[in-house]
Amino acid sequence: MFSLDLRKKLFLTAAAAAVCFLAAPGSMAAASPDSSANVTFTATGTFSSTLVSGNDTLKLAGQQFTIAVVGSSALKPKKSGKNWADFVPLSMTGTVYSGLVPNTPIVIASSKAAILQSIGTTGDIFQFASPITVLGISLTVNANLPLPLGTLKTPLLRPFSSVTLTTTSTVTYSDSSASTVLAIQVGTLVATVPSGAPSAKAVAAPSGLVLLASTQAVKPRGYLAVLQ
Repeated sequence: MFSLDLRKKLFLTAAAAAVCFLAAPGSMAAASPDSSANVTFTATGTFSSTLVSGNDTLKLAGQQFTIAVVGSSALKPKKSGKNWADFVPLSMTGTVYSGLVPNTPIVIASSKAAILQSIGTTGDIFQFASPITVLGISLTVNANLPLPLGTLKTPLLRPFSSVTLTTTSTVTYSDSSASTVLAIQVGTLVATVPSGAPSAKAVAAPSGLVLLASTQAVKPRGYLAVLQ
């Protein structure tokens, strides 16, 4: 577990991190969109004050957060399958709040974030993770965000309208010895491109590649073991 001294220092760096997705090799060809643009996936909300599990060392329960992950729509998946795609590395920035320093925004950032999107017949799934080392300690943060059916038209990096996150959405942060799972009490997730970008309209379409799963969204082998 973290020492008291480390807990006092960790809030200065936000202690946000994650391992890269461990996914089985896929077969999806990554078709380029008609015109590329940076897509920003922004999750914002408030964590539930009640923990799902673990010891909330960073005192994030009940606190606000904003996370933004950016990736080019032309980026090919690192790994993929029939109804899912895994992208890495991506840029991540954000702001979180901690009970260790009340009412003080804590800026976080990483250049090694990852996104995995899955399409299903009853709902879609958005997951992200981002590795970072704080005070010589490897920490992890990852999110599992179920989405309404039809939110994702393709598992490629494309914009989509804002959706409401339910309490089934979870965020996990951990080090090598402890793990804490938080539910999201209220929040939203949206994927956008710059409003003035000439490619915004073109990127909104799947560019001829629409992967609709014939079964419920299937996550790559090993990925759930990372999130849990």
